[in-house]
Amino acid sequence: ISRTARYVPAIWIFKPLIILSAVMLFLYWKNNLNLFRELRNENTLLKFSKSFFYLGVFSCIFLILHATFLGLDIDSKLFTKIRKLIIILFILFEILAQILLTKNLFKFREELKKYINLLILKIKIAFVAIVLITTCVAFTILALGEPSTAFKHILEWNYFSFLLLYYLLSRLLWK
Repeated sequence: ISRTARYVPAIWIFKPLIILSAVMLFLYWKNNLNLFRELRNENTLLKFSKSFFYLGVFSCIFLILHATFLGLDIDSKLFTKIRKLIIILFILFEILAQILLTKNLFKFREELKKYINLLILKIKIAFVAIVLITTCVAFTILALGEPSTAFKHILEWNYFSFLLLYYLLSRLLWK
């Protein structure tokens, strides 16, 4: 994905779309927080963790930073490591936010059963577990091995496709 946005004119289209995606992600996390607050105000929920929101915001920030640095060709090992760290932090914060949101949903499944589809919640839990395990395996291979460029590209494209499935499941979750 990153290679697509390294050259003109793609950079003029792709970078703003990534930043727009980060803004949309922020709205997603903010709306989930607002929903939990509203349910608390209606006395449907007593207390919930807001950690998912903060981690989600961090993921948005790192996605914007990633988009900002796309297309910049600075011949520096430090810059290359910083870019890798930024994308890794985006992925980690995104996964942790998803885990914590799903944990909140599962914790309050009885209180929320008239609002959510419990089967989709179970699918979402399995999905988050699979993404977490896949991420750990992929990071281990990347950290300890010398994976090919093809492996990295396949991982990148498929990883972001899987993240999109999480949001589809979120859409299907609510009645």
